[in-house]
Amino acid sequence: MSAPVAVAHFADSRADFFARREELVLEELAALAWLREEFHPLESAILRSQQGVKDFAGQCQKESAQSLILHLPTWSDPIFSVRLASSLNLPILILGNSRPETSSMVGLLGVGGALDQVGLPHSRVFEHGSDSSRRLVRAFIRAAAARSQLRGQTLGLFGGRSLGILTAEADAAQWQRLFGVNIELIDQLEIVNLAESLPQVEVDRHKAFLLRSLGRVSFGDSFTPQAFERQVRSYLATRCIVERLGLDFVGVKCQPELSDGYVTQCIAHLLFGCARDAGGDKPLMVHACESDADGALTMRLLSLLSEGRPAALLDVRWLNPVTGLWTLANCGAIPAALGATPEDPVGLSRFSLEPHVFGRGGGGVVTGLIPPQPATLARLCRKNGEYWMAIVSGEVVEPDPADLERITPAFPKAFVRSSAGVDFLSSFGSNHIHLVSGDLTQELVAFCRLAGIPWKIWNS
Repeated sequence: MSAPVAVAHFADSRADFFARREELVLEELAALAWLREEFHPLESAILRSQQGVKDFAGQCQKESAQSLILHLPTWSDPIFSVRLASSLNLPILILGNSRPETSSMVGLLGVGGALDQVGLPHSRVFEHGSDSSRRLVRAFIRAAAARSQLRGQTLGLFGGRSLGILTAEADAAQWQRLFGVNIELIDQLEIVNLAESLPQVEVDRHKAFLLRSLGRVSFGDSFTPQAFERQVRSYLATRCIVERLGLDFVGVKCQPELSDGYVTQCIAHLLFGCARDAGGDKPLMVHACESDADGALTMRLLSLLSEGRPAALLDVRWLNPVTGLWTLANCGAIPAALGATPEDPVGLSRFSLEPHVFGRGGGGVVTGLIPPQPATLARLCRKNGEYWMAIVSGEVVEPDPADLERITPAFPKAFVRSSAGVDFLSSFGSNHIHLVSGDLTQELVAFCRLAGIPWKIWNS
């Protein structure tokens, strides 16, 4: 990963003290090789004067740095760090080392206290030799990059509130203030009108692609070949609108107008979250069901923090009080990339299409299980109008047959083992939760710190 992070190396302004410790400073600079290899940062020379600080601030602005690490290999005059941080207005992390002979901790506390006094929020990592400390540094860099990348992005929200789900709505002004993200409201009729005007050859290409790539396609009941075609047309139409308007992620109401009056949007959801369609390889894009704005934003954040991994929208369906196993399911769609394996890096073969259990307009539902893997569940929730982040680390596991029998067979689902229990249910602020592969707990915490949002963690 390469994220624009600036690393400023500071040392003592006193020539005689610096001469005595220069070797220690150089050793500590060399010890940051792991950081250089992973993030290719913009690095300063050893800063020991106000002019050096001013020159490096200019470099950071020219290179559009997204975050700033104040590296204190030894004691350094705190004013140097304050001057640099004040001139750049970037997320700040102070980084020291655990060697007592360097006086790094003294310098770090001097800088941290000074930043507190002038009102510059920051994080502190006191050494960089351990895996846990390096994890914190990585999380900070990725969170700062995600926060920077979110600013200026646009969510395309098709339709209004679905099924009275109040938690799916969002305040556009609050989003601009907190995240710098715009909400563009679009009528769902745009999808229908464009879908019906698309060239048949393009529709047929995508139908053939799905028929040969999915694990199974089983027509029946309201899932007719005609409904299948309308689902493919919906995907292509939504994709065209995304390209025309320059949208970065989307949410589609679907129920009940499209699901009853045209077709369910499950294939659009599947293919937006797929690394390939009939046109070849393509980037993944967040597609949220039921116009869930906060869900879409959560998934977009998870994708940015994880270097582009797919994120899912799932309902919290049931907690087995005996086994502690969570049953999570979606009402009909899942990003294809969540089924990716070495044998099928696209992931479509793990999922099938079969008749949906609702929607008079017809259509197929995507069936299948998210495969076993470490995972993070998260959701931006609101309480009294203020955001907070729910974070759950867990493990997706293979379910017992008895667990499968308790849930709608057609729905895509995940079974997650976690220590979260009734205490989670008592405070969680939505019926929707979002899943991404891997442990992003520290990245989410770092993002919340930068955004000024409280959080709560339930560890696995």
